[in-house]
Amino acid sequence: MAQSQKKLNINVSFEGEFAQYLTEVAQAWNKTIPEVLVCLVKEEFEAEKEMAEIIKERDMPEAKTVRNEDIDWDKILSAKTIKDE
Repeated sequence: MAQSQKKLNINVSFEGEFAQYLTEVAQAWNKTIPEVLVCLVKEEFEAEKEMAEIIKERDMPEAKTVRNEDIDWDKILSAKTIKDE
């Protein structure tokens, strides 16, 4: 269902702490709240695109998947690193 749209209007409501945050950011940036939201969404999409590129570059189909619970994090986090030496 891919559709090409030049403009998409969306009505959203915010309340509480997030509404206050958006108001303060808009004032600090001297922008309207919709302008701030567009800026934040664009930044997030760019970050997601960059992350997808990194994942694509580092993808190794033959790599073994290791479950988080199978890792001894205490051992790894307590190990000396090159930085520690």
